Amino acid sequence: MGSLQRVLRDRRAILVPLGVALLANAAIAGLVVLPESRRVAGDEQREVAALQELGSAQRDAIAATSMQRDKSRAEGDLQKFYTEVLPADLAGARRATYVHLAQLAKDAGLRYQRRHEESLQPKAGGQEPASSLARFGITMVLKGDYEGVRQFLRDVEASDGFIVIDNIGIAEGSEPGSDLVLTVEMSTYYRAATRGS
Repeated sequence: MGSLQRVLRDRRAILVPLGVALLANAAIAGLVVLPESRRVAGDEQREVAALQELGSAQRDAIAATSMQRDKSRAEGDLQKFYTEVLPADLAGARRATYVHLAQLAKDAGLRYQRRHEESLQPKAGGQEPASSLARFGITMVLKGDYEGVRQFLRDVEASDGFIVIDNIGIAEGSEPGSDLVLTVEMSTYYRAATRGS
């Protein structure tokens, strides 16, 4: 112990300023450096969060742009459907189906028995305005063999016109080997005249 005290006394001139400098460094570290490093770490966390929010906002902007583009394309396709695919009126619906369906039946080897048509105008219900589309229903009764029935139905489904098969009924003749009787209910739509147009 005595030698340590003697060394401390002899080196006091060096050790006291060194101890003061060490305490000053510790005080600076505790009062300046440590809070500053915490602030820097907090700034880095805020930067990471801001970058994540920016990435999320950019993804949202891309999705919104894509949705707007898809909406514009769908509106264009719908307008094209109304103007180029659907008949403009009841007479156009009759013209588009009468000869076309008769030709498909003939191509399939089916014999035409009878046809019934009905046009259903759109109605306004309650507070909603009437639709701009009217339904044109066609019921055809045809006779032929099974392969002809299949071909006719396939051809109607694949045709360029907008024709929907709503219901199919097939009956066998009363005698063995007799033709099938196909009753097929179909519909198409046309642009109905609306008030003010």
